[in-house]
Amino acid sequence: MGRIKMEELLIQKYGPLMDLPEIAQLLKLEPKSIYQQIYRGKLDVPHIKHGKKYLFPTPEVACYLESKITNYPESFL
Repeated sequence: MGRIKMEELLIQKYGPLMDLPEIAQLLKLEPKSIYQQIYRGKLDVPHIKHGKKYLFPTPEVACYLESKITNYPESFL
């Protein structure tokens, strides 16, 4: 059995889009912190505003997380 990429794991768990509470839970941050980062333009994760709701493309979240992981062997990702 080959290794499963982070993107595949996240899509299996969250589907193609994640909402703000899901990404906050994944990043272990309070949703309020995510809202503040969006408001200040400091959030590096691409997102879509749909009405009053923020949505995050799951593959982009996976790329963001992989870009933030340092000093781990390639087989970890």
